[in-house]
Amino acid sequence: MKRRMITTSSDGSHEEVDYSSLSDAEIDRRLRGYERRYGVTLKTYLGGYSCSNAGHEEVFDLLDWETLEEERRDRAEALARTKP
Repeated sequence: MKRRMITTSSDGSHEEVDYSSLSDAEIDRRLRGYERRYGVTLKTYLGGYSCSNAGHEEVFDLLDWETLEEERRDRAEALARTKP
């Protein structure tokens, strides 16, 4: 499945991220960045997450973080299906 996220900045410019085109190394680099920023894994972070207390940047980070994790998981599952 192809995952894309399109964001609009305050100046009206758009950025599109096509997760399927990211290399495995880029996905891992970005995931490590979120783990450093928030000091925990995604699973631990979600255990204490409250959308009512989250700012816009944190919500965007969470969407990106979850999508990166999903992309990594789906790639691993696809690879496992190809092995005998």
